[in-house]
Amino acid sequence: MQIDEKIRKLIEVFGVANDDLVGNTARIVFSLKWKQGLSARNQAHKILDELALTHKIVKGKHFYAVSGYQGKYGSHGKAVAACIAKLILLKLPLTIYREVSLPIGLRPDVVGLIGKNGKAVCFCLEVCVDETDTYFQQKVTALKNFKQAPEVLSRIFNVPIPYFSLVVHGKRHPDAIDFDRFLEALQ
Repeated sequence: MQIDEKIRKLIEVFGVANDDLVGNTARIVFSLKWKQGLSARNQAHKILDELALTHKIVKGKHFYAVSGYQGKYGSHGKAVAACIAKLILLKLPLTIYREVSLPIGLRPDVVGLIGKNGKAVCFCLEVCVDETDTYFQQKVTALKNFKQAPEVLSRIFNVPIPYFSLVVHGKRHPDAIDFDRFLEALQ
């Protein structure tokens, strides 16, 4: 697979990200001979601009995104993309979706499945940057009490999901796993 196609697929995983995050993640994941930092960013920038010119992705102000993306790349989007990068860099079998609508009226920032062959961890990731404590508490409570979650997640990933973990980055909650601890457990 050509590097431009790999970079396009990486943007699909991120949903939205900047050239720095894409370049420095791609450098490691695809074992590229790009130097860390500005060099990787510049190499990715060239490829991302070409993908945007050919309408394979969208270019925004200081970000690149999947086609149809209409949001901004603010503090929350950057934090979600950084979490996704950390998950990708684990180099484990990974399937993730950003902002999947659940029938309870919520959209977790990320729903993911890490693993394969019947040995996997399913999770919903909430990245708390701008949420009020009240909204955050309501979201956690709704996700924890969502009885049909295994059925809905099973349809999303097309594999049986008996249970899922609620993972949170940016705030702490007694009913959720801290994102950094989650990463440590996966390693």
